[in-house]
Amino acid sequence: MAGMPSHSTPVAAIDLGTNTALMLLARLDSSGRLLVMEDLCETTRLGAGLARSGGLCEAGMRRALEALLRFAALLDEHGVDGASCRVVATAVLRRANNSEPFIAQVARETGFQVEVISEADEARLGHQAVVGEGFGAETLIVDVGGGSTELAGRAGALRFSVPVGAVVLTELYLGLDGAPPVESGGFSALWDRAERELSSFPSGLARKAPEVVCLGGTATNLACLDLRLATFDPKRAEGHRFPRSAAREWALRLHNLPLKQRRLLPIEADRAEILPAGLACVAAALTQLQAQTARVSGKGIRYGVARELLLKSAP
Repeated sequence: MAGMPSHSTPVAAIDLGTNTALMLLARLDSSGRLLVMEDLCETTRLGAGLARSGGLCEAGMRRALEALLRFAALLDEHGVDGASCRVVATAVLRRANNSEPFIAQVARETGFQVEVISEADEARLGHQAVVGEGFGAETLIVDVGGGSTELAGRAGALRFSVPVGAVVLTELYLGLDGAPPVESGGFSALWDRAERELSSFPSGLARKAPEVVCLGGTATNLACLDLRLATFDPKRAEGHRFPRSAAREWALRLHNLPLKQRRLLPIEADRAEILPAGLACVAAALTQLQAQTARVSGKGIRYGVARELLLKSAP
């Protein structure tokens, strides 16, 4: 990143998703490398109830607002102002029928101006994050979220999004947080839905790409399982290459385990309930792309947002 200032002032990128709220606080060193000061993740499950009612539930909004208030307090401590912070929201607020009142409440109580980004912008920022971490521009990225799954590649020119993710599929077919499923069919129907939706991705595209990278929490948890770690360790998961078969095998294995037993494995306890559905999306996407293996990165769209903010602030 030629022209970047030495020891740039920090910026904050917040990604408000269906399952998590993530905040990256970062700056650049004199060589233009991203220096992470804080990288925080809170499970808010803002999208709980979305598949059932079409809107955000009170509990999910409260959890998300509390997380954003904590983020705002931390940014105050670091002296990061509104001009150096960008808050983006993805599928959950694109889809919810009561997004606007929630966004207004966030602005009143935290000062954050939440920007609901498009599917194309979400895919672009995910691809930009991966390229910024050293992967080539032709790398394909698959980003499984709580409410949607994105595909991007060809230097960001290729962008696809489908409206299924780990939270939505779990709520629809398995039930979420103790509630019954919205639709019948169980895990078999969930798997069929993931395959059907993700068949819209270009078939065999991975055969022409140098690398496929799976972004986000689902992939990071899968890496910890595939590595057979003693505990969940996102740093060790970063960059891990896993075979496509691992996503299917762990999806089935986790589904057949009671939730209590899943939480004994090296995964995030808060993700244990929705992880089988997330892995079904990974497996379906990689099968459609005909990727035999994929790499893992937890450095998702917040990294792309942060890099854009830092470029914007450069003299």
